[in-house]
Amino acid sequence: MKNSLPSGVVQFFEPLSSLRRNTENALIGFFHSKGYEEISTSLFSYENSVFEGLFEPLKTQLFKIIDKNSGQTMVLRADITMQITQAIIMGDYDMPVRVCYADNIYRDTEEHSGKKREFRQIGIELFGIKDSAADREVIDIALSSLMRLGVKDIYLRISDTYIFERLFKDYEIYDKKIVGEIKELLYRKNLDLILKRFVDLPEEFISLLRLLSKKSGYFTDKQDYQEIAEYVGDITALSDDIKKEYKDVNLFLDLFYCEYPAYHHGIVFDIFSGNANLVVGGRYGNVTKQFGKYIPATGFAVNLDELTYFLNKERK
Repeated sequence: MKNSLPSGVVQFFEPLSSLRRNTENALIGFFHSKGYEEISTSLFSYENSVFEGLFEPLKTQLFKIIDKNSGQTMVLRADITMQITQAIIMGDYDMPVRVCYADNIYRDTEEHSGKKREFRQIGIELFGIKDSAADREVIDIALSSLMRLGVKDIYLRISDTYIFERLFKDYEIYDKKIVGEIKELLYRKNLDLILKRFVDLPEEFISLLRLLSKKSGYFTDKQDYQEIAEYVGDITALSDDIKKEYKDVNLFLDLFYCEYPAYHHGIVFDIFSGNANLVVGGRYGNVTKQFGKYIPATGFAVNLDELTYFLNKERK
């Protein structure tokens, strides 16, 4: 059929097209004001140069093309963070480095999954700062940028992937198969099945799992987490600072959090308004090792298309 379009692609018409453009310009302008310089990456990459660093589920969602000149397999940009990381390492920049971007992303998802195969992503990346100042800076910019766009009823969810890493280490649970199975169940937040399936786990370890699950919820005061401060001290201190400045933000502390497969390493966060997930961000420094050099790194991404739909709906 001559007028058909591939599934999962996007088209914007007025007033959405102007709203999308103005939103992008406003965000990039705000990022510039915070010291983040814009970077634009190639639409194509050689598959073997980015594949290992990709988030595991993305490896099956790549659009692939054969380069007629070299014979190598090229892929459309499925994750801009990998390309930016590669550029920063190859460029041998002095740290810290602050960059922002706005580019299209392409993922070959299943036709009936309901997900777009093409969307525009905008965000920032901060390289070279290991301490919590980087986490605070990135979250500050994410919250402030949404507020400047007029977003109300903001919910911030913060987690820390190192909580369970420390637990496994302290209780000497090293078997990769067991750890993998427990992490998968933690990802599903299925504590009951963990307790049923792994009856030989140390009792103190189990008690801490229960406590982490119980203590997850809306943040009040860091003193409320003293009994598990050894594992959550970093995230509660960060949350306390954020809550003092952003009193109207609903801050949810997810202490029973595990990524499986893992991508982030450290502080992870999402920002919501209503049912819309507007921002996804967090630490991913370990991913930089795939390119031969460890650099502390954190950032966040916004699906500009979804943000445009959300803003249009709110303004109506």
